[in-house]
Amino acid sequence: MKKNMLWTIPFLLTVGLGTAQADGMKCGAGKCGGAMQQKSDVGNGLLHEVKEKDSFRIVLESQKPMTVGNNDITVTVLQNGKKRDNVKVKIKFFMPEMPGMPYMEYKTKLKKVDGVYKGSVNLSMGGTWQYMLKFKDAEGKVHSVRGSVNI
Repeated sequence: MKKNMLWTIPFLLTVGLGTAQADGMKCGAGKCGGAMQQKSDVGNGLLHEVKEKDSFRIVLESQKPMTVGNNDITVTVLQNGKKRDNVKVKIKFFMPEMPGMPYMEYKTKLKKVDGVYKGSVNLSMGGTWQYMLKFKDAEGKVHSVRGSVNI
């Protein structure tokens, strides 16, 4: 019994510290191209991630819980609190190669509809899918943010 208790305490401390550190984590220069903050709410299966990069805020959302198959997504690009509807947005969802499974990806360009960008992505299996969202502003500068979703 003492052996189990000795193992439990360091485990709980490690899990607790890991969670506390992840909440305030920011990417460093060279890894993500500068400071980036992330907020996510996927407890109900809906995708809702807010990313901040440079002077932009990117909101990635789904209207229905993310599932295997087709998923409609919406991206809102804000700069200094105002919607930017003069950018070009594309997204790539991918899953790295694993033993017995090849690399998988799905790319799409999002179309502007009523000041937001909409598209559909087809996720072929359950698991953790990473994504890279890129957008080009009116000046021609390309910005990118990364994240992941669990299906």
